[in-house]
Amino acid sequence: MQHPNKKITDLRRLRKLYEDGAVFTAFDTETTGITPTNSRIIEIGAVRFTKDGILSKWSHLFFPDQILSPFIISLTHITQEMVDAADPINEHLPGFLNFIKDTVLVAHNAQFDLNFLNAECENCRLPVTKNYAVDTLQLSRCIFPEAERHKLDFLADMLGIDKGSSHRAFDDAVTCMELFKICMQSERIMNLKRI
Repeated sequence: MQHPNKKITDLRRLRKLYEDGAVFTAFDTETTGITPTNSRIIEIGAVRFTKDGILSKWSHLFFPDQILSPFIISLTHITQEMVDAADPINEHLPGFLNFIKDTVLVAHNAQFDLNFLNAECENCRLPVTKNYAVDTLQLSRCIFPEAERHKLDFLADMLGIDKGSSHRAFDDAVTCMELFKICMQSERIMNLKRI
C-alpha cells in the first residue's frame, strides 16, 4: 500500500515550520522483512522535538508472531527471545498514534516506515496516519550532494552524530532527528526551494 501521508517538499515552508516552533516526531521501525504484506514491525522508536530540543520519547518491542531471520537478528541485535517476551503491536499502537498526533513525522527513507506503520494500523483496524511527513534521505541528498552515500549510518559518521546502537529503532530515531536539525540549520537550505 502507498502511504497516505503528504510529504513536505517545499523547503522554505519546512524551514518556517521549524523556526516557528512546530512539533516534529522522528521515528524509526525495525521489521521482520522488507514488505508490509508479509513482514511485521518488531520495534518502533520515536522522539518528539522542536528546534529547542526533545519533548518526549517513545520506544517498544513487539511480538510479530513470526520467526526472525538470522539476517534481522544480526542487523538489529533483536533476538527471538526478546520479541517472544514482548506484547503484540495492537496493545501499544493506539498509544503511539496518540504520541505522534498533531506532529510532522520525520524518517529516513520515510516511505518504508510509513508503509509499515499504516499496514499495522490496518491490521489493527485503526485509522491510518495522515500526518505530514519529511524524508531525511531525500533532504540529505539536497543538503549534502557531495556525500558518497546517504545511508543514515554514513551521514551520522560524516556529520559527527552519535549513532548509539545503529539499527535499533529509538537510537536511529534520535540520529534521524539530529540529521534533520543539522539540515534545517544548514546555510545551503536557504538557497534551495524543494526537496
